Amino acid sequence: MKQPNRCGKIVINDVAKTAQCSTATVSRVLSNSDYPVSDELRQRILDAVQKLGYSPNPYGRILRTNINPSIGIIITSFQNPFFSPIVMGIEHIASKRGYTPMVFASQRDPSLERKYIRDMMNKRISCLMLCSVDDHSDVVEQYIAKGGHACVFESNFPPLGSALNASADMFKAAQIATEYLISQGHQQIAFLTPPLSRSSRHQRVDGCRFAMAMHGLEFGADDVISVPYENDVDEGLYEYNIGMVLAKKMLLHSKQYTAVIALNDLIACGIIAGLVQSGVRVPEDISVVGFDDIPIAMMVTPQLTTVRLSGYLVGQRATQMIIDAYESNESGNQVTLSVAPVLVARNSVANLKDVRQSIRI
Repeated sequence: MKQPNRCGKIVINDVAKTAQCSTATVSRVLSNSDYPVSDELRQRILDAVQKLGYSPNPYGRILRTNINPSIGIIITSFQNPFFSPIVMGIEHIASKRGYTPMVFASQRDPSLERKYIRDMMNKRISCLMLCSVDDHSDVVEQYIAKGGHACVFESNFPPLGSALNASADMFKAAQIATEYLISQGHQQIAFLTPPLSRSSRHQRVDGCRFAMAMHGLEFGADDVISVPYENDVDEGLYEYNIGMVLAKKMLLHSKQYTAVIALNDLIACGIIAGLVQSGVRVPEDISVVGFDDIPIAMMVTPQLTTVRLSGYLVGQRATQMIIDAYESNESGNQVTLSVAPVLVARNSVANLKDVRQSIRI
């Protein structure tokens, strides 16, 4: 016999109570999620479903709550391949769980980002996953206050206690990159970047500075070489183009750098192109390191040494957590998801220690 709740309808909470588990676990089993659930618990849930006569209704939640079971994704730009693994990771889990992902690019414009979030509020989109360029969190907080669940991958505003905060450790990533260059005998290192207008960029510069200081090496403000503008372009790739500009600007510097760290891989590829155009050999004359490990890092010559930030894995884990929170009516308060950065050594860094030793011989 069915055991209805007070509304007279069998809902997922009834199944969870009968199976003595969380609603999130019930949802994972019924959606065939690859999240690990023991065979015994899985069977208990399926027995409860059969006993109660529960039938999942994909439209049930939207009819009861007027919330659209979709996931809105806002990235900074379609031009940078770094965002593709994040979106792919989100899409992989979202489709498995029966959610529709919708992707937008803010084009590095805070006002456009806010517009997209307000549109999602109006359309009652249930989950927001955001790479923010905004300095303020007001609109995101409004979205959450209206019942939405939000995950922030990157932002200029402090981590929100009411959101899932999912990010790579940018300070550690830059420290790893710098430590590797130092281990290869490099002491004159420059950091090449667009404007330092985001906290994640400051974190990378700080990580570089920290590693240099730990080895007693100088790294001053003049070793951070940047440009004063940032915007997507209709033709070409802003970050690749800016990499070429930064390379030529670095060559005019009074210091003779042996290595440069680029803000990301796409900029690093532009730096390599700019150096080659100027008759500079990579890595024989100047070594180059990037961040992200996008596919093109293996396609350039020389193949790019980089720090992998695991966007696909972060996207998957964040989506699993945000959907679980939404389906169980729980919040993501005070939750932070972080994946450790990993060095990927390829051919764009010369070992100066080996060179010096061969000269002595």
